[in-house]
Amino acid sequence: MVERKLEEVSSSLKDKLRFSFFLALFSLTLISCERSFENFDKNLLEKKKELEEFNEKSIIRKEEILKSQNENN
Repeated sequence: MVERKLEEVSSSLKDKLRFSFFLALFSLTLISCERSFENFDKNLLEKKKELEEFNEKSIIRKEEILKSQNENN
């Protein structure tokens, strides 16, 4: 009777340890993915800002070229 109870307790503890392990593993995976997406979003925003700056410089350069062509004509 006592052995049976010990086996049940041991089995229950093993199940709880397995569950805790898989829960921790799942949590770490989830956190890793979340950080990866955050980094992706940050990089995407940086690239968007760079593109906007390039576009502004391009517009300014285009206006300078047009102005120069008009002056030459």
